[in-house]
Amino acid sequence: MAVYNKCIPLTYNTSIFDINYQHLKEQGIKTLFFDLDNTIIGYDESEISPSHIRFFKALSKSFQIVIISNSGKKRVAPALAKTDLKYVWHAKKPLKFGFKKALKMVSGQKSETILIGDQLMTDVLGGNRYGISVILVRSVKRKSDRWITQFNRKLEKMVIRKIKAKLPALYDERLKAYVNDHAV
Repeated sequence: MAVYNKCIPLTYNTSIFDINYQHLKEQGIKTLFFDLDNTIIGYDESEISPSHIRFFKALSKSFQIVIISNSGKKRVAPALAKTDLKYVWHAKKPLKFGFKKALKMVSGQKSETILIGDQLMTDVLGGNRYGISVILVRSVKRKSDRWITQFNRKLEKMVIRKIKAKLPALYDERLKAYVNDHAV
């Protein structure tokens, strides 16, 4: 199977706050994995806000939550210090390592798990490779991307062009709004 097939999310939402979590719960989803950088906070922010803390506290009543980040512990631990959220740092997405570790932390099932992230080349590709569905969200602050993420964004553009050419209906349904939201 071509890599671009694994880079198609289940759906796209403009932010983590716009996702219909009640619908996910009704579909049997019990575990939510969230990317940290540019999904929850920008790379230039050092900790999540009080509104994010309240959001995750409310969400924790219905779901198990794990933050899965490719950033190191020195970034992730302080960002989440004011929460009781579980996390995996240096997750190595799109490899399966971080997903396996996170699922084991909460004794979850792949079929009952959704990943929410902002990157096709790490979050969507990694989640799909591991066998969990992925909701793609708009990046919080792309201008704060690190160099590796900027590189991934260039790869992402090529993959999106391939999806648009080979799978136009899926592109229109799941990626067109994402592309339009990030058009400069």
